[in-house]
Amino acid sequence: MAGAGARDVAYGNYMGSGRACYGMLTITSRAVTWMTPLSQCGTSPYSVHDRQEGADGIRISYQLTRPSATCLFHVVVLTHNASDDMGIGWNVVGYPSLEDVIQNRVGDALGCYLYRH
Repeated sequence: MAGAGARDVAYGNYMGSGRACYGMLTITSRAVTWMTPLSQCGTSPYSVHDRQEGADGIRISYQLTRPSATCLFHVVVLTHNASDDMGIGWNVVGYPSLEDVIQNRVGDALGCYLYRH
């Protein structure tokens, strides 16, 4: 874990495009917000369920602790391929539950390509 006050590489604003993914994902030290045409996940505190950083890239699972009523995805998994520039190559998958993440059930998940805004 980074030292106190260090900025997490995943913090920031990400834009999605396309019919289902148009909108913005925002990650801060305290909250996640993900707004798309299909699901409006208003600002919610989160816990990090899983974090992997290595030579291949980054994978962080955020479990929303107080998702809004219009939020279909209570777990957001953000990934980035290490071979891509930090401004592009981000992906997010929203899952209804932590169990869906663990079982890799993608039937009700939404996956989107993102770029930093």
